[in-house]
Amino acid sequence: MEDKKQTALTLAGNIDQKTFFRFAVYDSLIRKKGWRNPALFAVIMSTFALICFLGRGKHEQAMLLGGVLLGVGLILPLVWFGMFFASVNRQAKRSGLSAYKAQYVVTLTPEKIHVEKRKEAADFAWKDVHLAYRTKGCIYLYVSPTRAFLLPDCENTEQAWAMIREKAGTEKTRES
Repeated sequence: MEDKKQTALTLAGNIDQKTFFRFAVYDSLIRKKGWRNPALFAVIMSTFALICFLGRGKHEQAMLLGGVLLGVGLILPLVWFGMFFASVNRQAKRSGLSAYKAQYVVTLTPEKIHVEKRKEAADFAWKDVHLAYRTKGCIYLYVSPTRAFLLPDCENTEQAWAMIREKAGTEKTRES
């Protein structure tokens, strides 16, 4: 029987603006559930507006107050989302992201995760991986709850994902 020895896999973090934008939406709005507060605000304000609309026969200004509450309840969350998306775009442009320029290089070995960025280097143990999420075009490798490395698809993405699932464990890996 042939011995299957795993070797090191090196992946460049060539992150473009589109990949960063998709990651920011996933991380902030989905993983951290950042959509909840604006949605809850909209529901609460819309409920108050509905109460005002239902009481329009009893109070003269009920329609006006209901309209104001509904407007505020819908416009403020839209403004919040708009500012969030604009901020992500500004950050991506300011960072000089490009699919042709590696932001960092990640080397996956059977023992550890090694990351190099310019003259800095760091090692992370597989047992400490918080989450690995695979989406179309990229793997988000969270080495802690607040630190992730983006690994855009390349020629050895399938091998990298298999190693991540094996070493981090299936309970810490997800696919979309």
